[in-house]
Amino acid sequence: MVHSTIKNSSLSDLADRLMAQLELTYLGFIAAGSTLGYQLLQKALPGFLRLVAADPNLVAEQPDGGLLVSFPRAFGTSLQEIKRFIIYDMATGFLLGVPPLLEYDYYGKCDPVSHGSEWIHGVPVPLVEIISQINSWRAGFKVPLDDWQILESRVMVWEVQPLPIEDGDSRMNVARLAIQEGWRHVVLIYIYMGICGVSSHDSRVQASIAQIIQLEGIVAGLPISIHMLMHYVVAGMGARYEQQRSIIRQKLVSFKGKGAWLFQGPEFTQILDHLWHGAGAGGAPVMWDDYVQSRCTVIHI
Repeated sequence: MVHSTIKNSSLSDLADRLMAQLELTYLGFIAAGSTLGYQLLQKALPGFLRLVAADPNLVAEQPDGGLLVSFPRAFGTSLQEIKRFIIYDMATGFLLGVPPLLEYDYYGKCDPVSHGSEWIHGVPVPLVEIISQINSWRAGFKVPLDDWQILESRVMVWEVQPLPIEDGDSRMNVARLAIQEGWRHVVLIYIYMGICGVSSHDSRVQASIAQIIQLEGIVAGLPISIHMLMHYVVAGMGARYEQQRSIIRQKLVSFKGKGAWLFQGPEFTQILDHLWHGAGAGGAPVMWDDYVQSRCTVIHI
C-alpha cells in the first residue's frame, strides 16, 4: 500500500512536470513563434521519456532488444500529458518538416473512440497515427511502417465519427463533421506528396484541395474554423489558382493570436507566399520538399 502510494505520487509528479513543460512550449509557439516553441518542445522530451518509462506497458521491445514507445498504447493511456506530447510531435513533424523527436512502434491499433484529444483539435485519432507514420517514413526511420497503399486504404475506409450534439446548434455540429472530413483529404495529400513523391498537380491532390476549399465554406465565419489551420496550409501548398490562394491567405492571417493549434497562421502565410513566389510561381507544380525548403527559409529551426 505504501509502495503503491509512493509510486502514484512519483507518477503524478512526473506528469505535472511534463505538463508544465508542455504549457511553456505552447506559450512559446503562440507568443514567440515556431523557432522558440520547437526548442522548448525538444527540452520536454526527457520528461516525456521519464513518464513513459514509469509504465512498462507503454514501451514495445524490438527484435534487436531495443525499446520504443508504443504509439497505440501511449496514445491510449489516460495520461493527457503523454497524448499532448505525441500530438505536438506529430504536428511539428508534419507542418515544420522536422524529424519526429523519437521513433515509435506502430504495432496494434489506436482505439477509434475519442481519447480526450479528438475534438481538442478536431483530429480523428486514427489519422493522427497515419500522419505520424508518414513523418517517420520521411525521416528515414527503420521501424516497421505500413506502405502507402495500406495507409491510403485506411484513410479511405475511415468514417467520420458523430459527435455529441451541443446546444442544438445544427450549424456548429455540421461544421465539426466538416472539419473531420477535411482531415481525410489533408492526410491523403500528405500520403501522395509526402510518400509517393507526386507534385501538387497530381489529380488526386487537386481533388482533395478542391474538397478542402469546399468544406471551408461550411465553417466560414465560425470560431471553430481555427481547427482548420492545418487544412489551409496543406491545401495552400498545392493551390494553383490565385482565387484559392487568396482564400487561404486571408484565413491564415485571421488566425493571429488564436491558439487552438500550436502555430500562428501568419507564420504559414509567409511560408506559402515564399512558395507561391518561388517554386509555385504562376501556379507551377510543387513538391512537398519545396514546401519544406520554404519553411526552412522563412522559419529557422
